[in-house]
Amino acid sequence: MNWENSVVISGKVHFLKGQSEGETGTGKYMQFAVKQESEWESGPRRDFLTVRVYDDALREQILAKKDGEDVTVEGTLRSSRGSGVNYVRCRSVK
Repeated sequence: MNWENSVVISGKVHFLKGQSEGETGTGKYMQFAVKQESEWESGPRRDFLTVRVYDDALREQILAKKDGEDVTVEGTLRSSRGSGVNYVRCRSVK
């Protein structure tokens, strides 16, 4: 069976404080978040969606952006084998 797993998220670049680089069985990555702000009945809500970038060219594209700059990320939703944390594995950045 073939599963559909593709996501497109947009918002503002948010560089994470602390450990923004890591390594898994599939290679070294850097991570950042896409910050989305929306209004809810209870007030403003901020979501920080974690993105991992394994490709060096994509890494350079992200690092060329400023914190708070608009970004659109395309990729797949994954979960870490170790912690089970969900993240977007980046395939392209706009």
